[in-house]
Amino acid sequence: MAYDLLIKGGRIYDGSGMPSYMGDIAVRDRRIVEIGRIRDGAERTIDAEGLAVSPGFIDHHTHMDAQIFWDPYATSEPQHGVTSIVMGNCGLTLAPVKPNDHDALVKSFVRVEAMPRSVLELGVPWGWHSFGDYLDALEGKIGVNVGGLVGHIAVRQYVMGEESVERAATPKEIEQMKRLVLEAMESGALGFSTNRNERHMREDGKPVGSRLADDDELFALCQVLGDLNSGVIETILGRNKIEHFKFYDQLARLTGRPILWQSLQHRWVEPSLWREQLDAVAPIFEAGYQAYGLSHTVPLVRHFSLKNCQVFDEFPTWKALMFLPVDVRREAFKEPETRKKMRADLADPRPTNFHRRWDVVQVEKPVKQENQRYAGKSVAEMASMRGQDPLDAFLDLSLEEDLGTVFCNANNGGDATAMGEILRSPYVLMGTSDAGAHVQFGADFGYGTTLLGLWVRERQLLTLEHAIHKLTFHIASVYGLEGRGLLRPGYAADLVIFDPKTVDAHEPEWAEDYPGNTKRLIQRSEGIHYTIVNGRAIWEDGRLTGELPGQLLRGSSGVGN
Repeated sequence: MAYDLLIKGGRIYDGSGMPSYMGDIAVRDRRIVEIGRIRDGAERTIDAEGLAVSPGFIDHHTHMDAQIFWDPYATSEPQHGVTSIVMGNCGLTLAPVKPNDHDALVKSFVRVEAMPRSVLELGVPWGWHSFGDYLDALEGKIGVNVGGLVGHIAVRQYVMGEESVERAATPKEIEQMKRLVLEAMESGALGFSTNRNERHMREDGKPVGSRLADDDELFALCQVLGDLNSGVIETILGRNKIEHFKFYDQLARLTGRPILWQSLQHRWVEPSLWREQLDAVAPIFEAGYQAYGLSHTVPLVRHFSLKNCQVFDEFPTWKALMFLPVDVRREAFKEPETRKKMRADLADPRPTNFHRRWDVVQVEKPVKQENQRYAGKSVAEMASMRGQDPLDAFLDLSLEEDLGTVFCNANNGGDATAMGEILRSPYVLMGTSDAGAHVQFGADFGYGTTLLGLWVRERQLLTLEHAIHKLTFHIASVYGLEGRGLLRPGYAADLVIFDPKTVDAHEPEWAEDYPGNTKRLIQRSEGIHYTIVNGRAIWEDGRLTGELPGQLLRGSSGVGN
């Protein structure tokens, strides 16, 4: 047969943003070799009549650094058409690492990314030393394509040990860190990530190490990428402020590299901030530099109970309570004086991510049968039904159910007009799924299928061509993923075949598929018929196939590039 795989009769959305067209796609030796009207045969032919064929989606903001070892498909990514992921965001990576520092890195993942400690202890097969060793440990064992950023937290811990969470670095230590970043980039890292979010701390309550870095250190490490002319710089500075754009501008001009900042979204507490952010970033692009805001396609929903919660970490009393043992915490919630302090926290006028709106927080899953009448109600509605103040009702319902009541909250993404402008902006990079993190609070694998279903089909705020471009070639271009993100002869055969009339994301649901049968939230999809990685289907007929065709995505400074 002339080809390994032939996809016949689909409508091709090639990732460029140009108009779609009817055609066939032939694959041989992992790559697309011909597009058009193809008459030769293949070992396998897929009939795509009535379906869309596009490049596989690229989820560039994940925290799959640990999960990819026990779950080579990074589920639920393939269910949503994702063929490539990028890990190591927000300064968090599992390499480089010294043997006696394993637990220090785990502490950051446990708290910042809300990963159960038991899962990390059971599932991470330590044995690597350098960032290159870490990548090599994945070679030949993955179902999706995998790339990674090297994280500032691990680099700092490697050089400074526990002093990384206590002080600024010396010039000598900065030079040592620069060498580690250089080694990681030469081993194939796609860039460097850092974290100055004031909310991000380790499991022991200490700040993540990158928060202690001064500008001299941070700019020196980023300059490594500028000198190499390779890689992206991903950063999170905490609460979004317009004054941050001076920092993004300086960093972009210094390095000449794409800066990725978090995040640009509609927020209930600051409903005009997104417009101010777009206005502030435009001059950076007009000057010829790149500083992309990361955005989501859906409200960032978090599911929580008062046994396990980070929603209120911005408020000192609330955060202190959540670090107490559950039994002690339960008794504290009963005390009038504690509630008085909690109210005072919420009354503080300073800006916060949490909107303080009890009409937005919902009762998702009551425990007791007599409380099922509250399911789906906002806390404000539930409080009215009980004849209580919302805070008292929130705490009392939780106490009645031994803190097991599940609530859900979204701080952003509720204004459709604002979201349409954000999603269409050329200064916005689509996707902050955080896949692999916050696994007991939310699941946002379906940001791409939501884009295609909600924003394209239902609300018609983007064309399908534009949306697919935002999920594929736009990301591949920014990250320098050569030979991916487009449907062209010679490009990798990463494809998704889907039905534009039905494609969408389901609501998250619970699964017990983590090490130790730990529960986590997954997300299924609708309308995704095939997800193909390097010419081999990993998802078809609603199931994973067992194939492991994924490749490591190494940056342009990596070995062999």
